[in-house]
Formats: sequence, C-alpha cells, structure tokens
Amino acid sequence: MEKIEESLRIIEEKLPKTLEEFKSLGLIKDGIYKHLEFAIQLLIDELSELTEGAVFSYGDIVSELHERGILSDKDKENMEFLLQLREIFIYNYDLVNDEIAFRNMKEYTEMIRSVLKTLRRKRNDRAASD
Repeated sequence: MEKIEESLRIIEEKLPKTLEEFKSLGLIKDGIYKHLEFAIQLLIDELSELTEGAVFSYGDIVSELHERGILSDKDKENMEFLLQLREIFIYNYDLVNDEIAFRNMKEYTEMIRSVLKTLRRKRNDRAASD
C-alpha cells in the first residue's frame, strides 16, 4: 500500500498549478498519468487479495467485495470509474484529454485514497480478529 501512496504523492508533487503548465510538461505529464495508472493497478491487486473463489475480471473483484459488504456503494462506484480510467490509459491513451484529466486529478487521487482507507480498515479488522 506504500507504493500506492508514493505514486499519489508523486502525482501531487509534480502536478502544476495551471492547465497550460500541465500541457507543456511533456514526459513529466506522461509520468503523472503512468503513476495514476500504477496506483490504480496496485489498488486492484490489493483488493483481489480479499476475494474468495474465482474471479474472471477486475469488475468481478469489485462486485464480489461490494456484495460481501467490504466495499461501500461509493467505493464500488469509485472503483468502477477507476477501472475504466485505467483501461483508457492502457488501451486508448490517445483519448486522454489533458484538460479533463488536469481538472479532475485531485478527484482521482481522492477516489484512490477513499478505497485505500477502506482496504486498510478491512486489513486492520482482519489482523485484530486473527
């Protein structure tokens, strides 16, 4: 989970104040996007460790954890969005709109932190019951 937080910190440190600066960052901007994708993937990996039985897609992980009450409705909604965002970064990078991404970057990192908080709470509950 530290690597997720590290990626989020890097995003926050490198994100400039204005859209114009963001658009001009070149490879640094690409690195911000890559750290966001990486944080989402690591979050998926962490969530997959809580599943029981076979899952066939990332969406299945989210659905199972929601059905079992591990993820709230809001966390489920956030994860479904983050899964779609990850797919865009990986398979349709040319569709990324810098203006939208810049405007919403703080929201993206907050979504990840919200689910991460749920994950930490679940892990702490598990450790306390062991």
